Amino acid sequence: MKYLMWDVDGTLILTGGAGKDAMINVIKDYYFLDAFDFTTSLAGRTDSDIIKGVVTRLRGCCSTAEAAGLLIRYHMELPKQLPLHQGRVLKNVEKTLQYFHRPESKYMNCLLTGNTRTGAQLKLSYFGLDKYFSFDHSVFGEISESRQELARIAFSRLFLENNQSFTPDKMIFIGDTPNDVACANAIGARCLIVRDGSFHKEEDFAEVKPWKIIDCLPDDPAELEKMLDEE
Repeated sequence: MKYLMWDVDGTLILTGGAGKDAMINVIKDYYFLDAFDFTTSLAGRTDSDIIKGVVTRLRGCCSTAEAAGLLIRYHMELPKQLPLHQGRVLKNVEKTLQYFHRPESKYMNCLLTGNTRTGAQLKLSYFGLDKYFSFDHSVFGEISESRQELARIAFSRLFLENNQSFTPDKMIFIGDTPNDVACANAIGARCLIVRDGSFHKEEDFAEVKPWKIIDCLPDDPAELEKMLDEE
């Protein structure tokens, strides 16, 4: 078995800013702010890193308990925001997930995302995609602030599950940002960049060197499987 480690936002779906607005509303409400906005990009970052960065900016420090409390509030606000935004599933995503979800597939759809487990499930279930993933083989953003650390944790779990005969070439990361590539590079795995939902240009990936960059997922998922089978 090989494992496809999918990113969520910008790779599978676009929420139209629902996640960002949910976080903004929670932060404004919790800290009694009239206005708030993020000063840096959220792309490719973990939710725990985003929350801790915001709280540190506002208060000078952030405890784990405070971050956890804000994430609970975020999970309550996100379902309210998703219907208010014009989000969508990106091109050929669902047919690709269906293809690799077949019982005879030699690939398993998993998630390696900066979203928390609850956040990822809320977003994917809203778009009807959650049923295609093994959440038990996935790794989420509340586990660590570092995407690279998430990759190491994912590899360690699969290494132990496969009786220590597991190697990084059996994991293929699929994302849309340089952070996704850096995540794969942390364990020596391949990373496929799909630019359909990305705002990054090809030159933005020059330093991290992804395995391949494509404009969007192929119309025929068998073409993607053939590409992934390349060593």
